[in-house]
Amino acid sequence: MHLELPIKNRITLRWNHALWLFMLLFSAYLQASGQVPSWRYDQALINSGDYWLLLSGNIVHLNWTHWALNIAGLTIGIFFFGSYGSVFHWLFVIFISAVFVGLGLYWYNPEVITYVGLSGVLHGLLIYGGVREIRVYPASGYVFLFILVGKLMWEMWYGVVPGSEDLIAGRVVTDAHLYGAIGGGLATLLLTLFDQLIEVKNRQQNTEHNQ
Repeated sequence: MHLELPIKNRITLRWNHALWLFMLLFSAYLQASGQVPSWRYDQALINSGDYWLLLSGNIVHLNWTHWALNIAGLTIGIFFFGSYGSVFHWLFVIFISAVFVGLGLYWYNPEVITYVGLSGVLHGLLIYGGVREIRVYPASGYVFLFILVGKLMWEMWYGVVPGSEDLIAGRVVTDAHLYGAIGGGLATLLLTLFDQLIEVKNRQQNTEHNQ
């Protein structure tokens, strides 16, 4: 189904913008208050039972440059795709993507002792946004997803995008991007099925009401 959505709707304030503002302010607070070590993904602490660190590592960052780059990516995603989902939709994508990042690193990357950063979850959010973009602006949606998948494939075959580690003065865990994207893809599929079920249910109720 092709939907028509004016470009101006990209910048219309919506309730889900409060979610993005909270993420920005909360992550900035954790960074400024020096709480990164207590919130980061830490394999040893997770092994000891602090399982919440599987998720919390996604909200803290290595340094302010790392924070700024991730927030810039999030802001761009919000501008283009923020109107495509409710707070529930975006929270669901964030949660599933974060779970995939945390468990993916824990199960498949035992060499990663500690991890911080929103980039894995951000890739999941962008997957969802790109798929929803296709329903509204097919050309830009397909181009965006092609570029995003191309970036992931580059990282799988050739490693880190040149210059990215110099920018943040630390190691980039590219596998986290892949895990987040997979989680975002799964969340997108589940939400699409959920929305279709709701649509079918509403259609049936309207049919019964009109009889």
